[in-house]
Amino acid sequence: MPILLPLTLIGFGYLIYQLFAGATLALPIALGVAAGFGASQLGCLPFMAFVLGAVAFMAAIAASQLAALKLTNPYARITLVIVFAVPAALTGFSFAHALGVLVGTSGIVTGLIAAVACAAIAAHRLMRPAL
Repeated sequence: MPILLPLTLIGFGYLIYQLFAGATLALPIALGVAAGFGASQLGCLPFMAFVLGAVAFMAAIAASQLAALKLTNPYARITLVIVFAVPAALTGFSFAHALGVLVGTSGIVTGLIAAVACAAIAAHRLMRPAL
């Protein structure tokens, strides 16, 4: 029984880490989901809509890696970083705000915690721009 609490805390901490690490992929995930839903609305079978969404996700990641490797102009690289950092920061803010609401903190405390998480996610994305 004494091992249960530490293992639970480690598992929950790892889950939170994976949520925020996954927030750095917010733009490719959004593109893949949009492509999948669009294909579904156009009448594609569900499996084909899923495949199209997965292909769009992978294409967005491949295009960003290629752009990060080929762009030499610093302003173009900064623009690429901003294109990926802003959705990642907004996703991190949303995750932190939702966790704060689940814990039951007040609105100001939740907003401050979410803002710090937003800055951390944006900094993480800035340090690792080429996926």
